[in-house]
Order: sequence, then structure tokens, then C-alpha cells
Amino acid sequence: MLTETRTTPDKTGRILYRGDAETAKNRRGVSSIISALRTITSQYTGLPTGTRTRAGTLVLLLIVVAQVMFGQTATGDSKTGSLLSVAKKAADVTGPTIEILEPREISQRGLKVVPEGGVVVSSGELKVRGVAHDSSAVAVVKVQGREADLKPTARGYEFGADVLLEFGSNTITIVATDIHGNSGTVSINVRREVALAKEEKKSSPAEVFKGHQVWAAVIGISEYQSSAIAQLRYADRDAEAFYQYLITPLSAGGRGVSQANVRKLVNKEATRVNIEESIKDFMKNAIEEDVVIIYFAGHGIPDPVRPEIPYLLAYDSDLTRPGATAVRMQEIQDAIRYYIKAKKVVVFADACHSAGVGGNIAMRGQASSEVVNKFLEDIAKAGNSVLTLSASESNEFSQESPQWGGGHGVFTYHLLEGLKGKANVDADPIVRLGELVDYVSQNVRRDTKSQQHPTASQSQWDRNLPMSIGAEGGK
Repeated sequence: MLTETRTTPDKTGRILYRGDAETAKNRRGVSSIISALRTITSQYTGLPTGTRTRAGTLVLLLIVVAQVMFGQTATGDSKTGSLLSVAKKAADVTGPTIEILEPREISQRGLKVVPEGGVVVSSGELKVRGVAHDSSAVAVVKVQGREADLKPTARGYEFGADVLLEFGSNTITIVATDIHGNSGTVSINVRREVALAKEEKKSSPAEVFKGHQVWAAVIGISEYQSSAIAQLRYADRDAEAFYQYLITPLSAGGRGVSQANVRKLVNKEATRVNIEESIKDFMKNAIEEDVVIIYFAGHGIPDPVRPEIPYLLAYDSDLTRPGATAVRMQEIQDAIRYYIKAKKVVVFADACHSAGVGGNIAMRGQASSEVVNKFLEDIAKAGNSVLTLSASESNEFSQESPQWGGGHGVFTYHLLEGLKGKANVDADPIVRLGELVDYVSQNVRRDTKSQQHPTASQSQWDRNLPMSIGAEGGK
């Protein structure tokens, strides 16, 4: 079922046409004339009475003429007013119309009509294509808030985008905006269902993980070469524990990833060169069907001179030369965009820590966390299905303490607990990415008394991505 609306922008600002400038100029000129005539009149007091009377009469007449000119200039019947009226009438105030080419609400290519007028599919991804029409020109088309590919053609402005679907009802919103800011909106109702033939046997949990491989880069740094960088206590332990989860067999509660598919870098191994190799050259092995996981625990800092540029500190980083010795976060975004072919990418980042240590709980980080966390959010925009789950919000710092698993960051501790099965909330024994994100967020907030809020990117990502096999119902 399609729903269409069109809107126009709220144009509160006054548009200055050429006629407006001429009108203002005329008004200023006439006002100057009147002012000068009145000044002359004030100087007649020393003249003889008869001369003063005749001169005053002449000046008054000129003032009247000037005021008549002023009034005519301001009227809407003037040439200027007419031109302004025509210009306003010519303005485009109608939003684009949107024609949907795919999906169509007919039975083809796995789609079928459902009673409520929507579309039902069994896959987790849907191709949306259409044409936007407008009397002026279409500037941008967004599908689910993300800019779609746009190409001007003879029939209009063709657009296309891939949309990820959750199980159940989905509403896909397409918004087309023209060069004047007018917009048109169309909504499509789509239902994703699990389609199993009557004679088909449901796959076992282990079979769900077949058909693709996992490639991972696991990085954890507690000990830095530079004494100017605050040392951490458990970032390396966090990385080791996450690595062990990855390589442990599925039957034993792990992810069952081959050791050859994981690049682990801890402390001295985590140099700038090695980190960049792990997220670029190593990840070239992944194909489109695979899943890529990047895990980082350590320090993230903004550039001291240009704070809008954030870095991840490597073991051999120099705080005075971050551009030459640290890993720009832009490198991760570039790796996802240009090097990694896998469609599904998950980034777990515990990089916003403070240098201070107080009491029994250490706060990780080197400087303001705001710019670091904001860029972690932007990393997710590099692909179609990228989740960035960062350990904290902007202006928050990550905590680590012996109270969490004998020595872990609170974020990684609950991440691992969730993967072991505690995140599972239904009868399905599989821990899925959406369940994991919800579990980590709730438990970190609870343990830190809401001082730390794990943040998932607002990009499109697959909540149903299988992550591990846990006990049913989280038991």
C-alpha cells in the first residue's frame, strides 16, 4: 500500500527581486529631496515678508510633488509591482511526485499481495526503485533517510536503494525534494515473513551460521610505548577475551571462527602499521556474503590542534605527532567503504576513556570523548549494513574495574556475557545482534548508575544477524 503526501517549505524570508531594489532606491532619493527642501525653508526667516511668502509657496509645492512621486513608487500598480507579482506567480511551490517501479504490489519475484495492501517478502533485503517527477528539478531522493542513487533521464529522475528489513511489519519512506525545497513523500508497507515449505525441515542453530565466514580484527592496548599516554588496566584483557569468544567452537558457546580469519593485536603488536594492515589488507579476504567484525579497546583522542579530527592511539603513537603516528578514524571508514566487500560489518569500540584514575574504578580515555563518539557514529554511514556500537555517549567515559569478571571494561564484560547467552530473550536459542545491543545497553547503564550509555549507530543494520548460540530464553 502506497501513501503519498507533498509539502512546501515555510518561506518566511522575503525574496529581493530587482524591482524591489529600484523601489528602495527611488524612495531613498525622494526622501532626500524632501529633507533638503525643508532645510531650505528653515533658512527663509531672514528674508523680507513678500519674498519669504513666495519662496515658501514654491517649496511647499515641490514637497507635495515629491510626496506624490513617493506614493506612486510604492504602489502595486507600478511596473516594479507588476514584475514582482509575475515573479511570485512563477515560483514552484509543488513537491515532486514519486512513481514506484519496484517493489510492485503484484505476485512476481517472490512478492505477493497481502490483505492490508502491502507487500510480503521472505528475504532481509529489498530493492526499491522509482522515478521522481517535478516541473523544476529534483535535488535529492532519500529512502529511509539515506540518500539514494539519482540519475536524470527522459522519463524523470530515476532513483534506487537497498533497504534492510526486520521480521514483521516495515514501513519504507521515500522523500523527494526539488531545488526549491518542496518535497513529496511516498510510504510502502512491507512485511517480512519466514517462508518454510511444509515438507522442509527447520535448520538447526548451527546450520544458521553456515554459508558465510567471519573475518575479525581484534585490537586491545593497555600498555603504550610513550610515557605521556595514560596506561590502561584491562583493555588488553578485554581484547584477549573477545578473541577467545570468536575462536571457541559454536558447540562450546563461541562463534567458531577459524584462527586464520582473525587478526589479533595486543599491546606491542598493535602498532599503527599493523592496525591499518588488519582493517585494510587483511579484510580484503572477505567476500560480500561474509561478516566483518572490528573490535577496539584503548584510547581515542582528538587532534590537539585540529580537534575535529579524531584518532585511535596505537602502541607506538606520539601525542605530539598524532597525524604521523596514530590511526585516523577516517581510516576505518575508508576501509569499510573501499577495502571491505562484506555487506555486513559490526564495529565494537571501547575508545572513549579519560586519563584519570580514581578509587577502585578507572575511567578510560585521553581527552574529550565527544568528537570521538560522533565520528564512531559516522563510521556506520560508510556501508549499507554497518553497526557501530560504542561503549559510551558523547561527553561520557568508559569504566573498567576488577568487579566486572575479575578485570574488564564494563562494556566488554556485558558484551561477552550477552554473547554467551544472556542476551537471548526468546525461545530461539540464537543470540541475534538486536538482542545483543539491547542487553549491553541496559546492563551497562544499570551497572554504572546511568553514567555510561552504550550507543548504537542510527544507520541501517540487521537486527536479526546471528551472533552466537546461547541458552533458550537467556537461561
